[in-house]
Amino acid sequence: MFGRLRLSFWLVSLGAIVLYVFFIALAAIPPREVAGVTIAMAVLAALVVIHNLRVESELADPGGDPRLRRSLNAQRERRGF
Repeated sequence: MFGRLRLSFWLVSLGAIVLYVFFIALAAIPPREVAGVTIAMAVLAALVVIHNLRVESELADPGGDPRLRRSLNAQRERRGF
């Protein structure tokens, strides 16, 4: 259950970053008016990048985490790859 919550956290984080970038791109919200949110999104984006680099390095390592490999294979089988 904790693994699913962790995955949900990363997905919600990505969604929040995309929404923030969308509203900034529309110029509906100037970044300097919401400096706290801008800083929070920058920190969240950095955490997502670090997480993705860590997962990528574990997948590239032949002796990596077998649980991660099993979950990746299960996702591929579910999608039909």
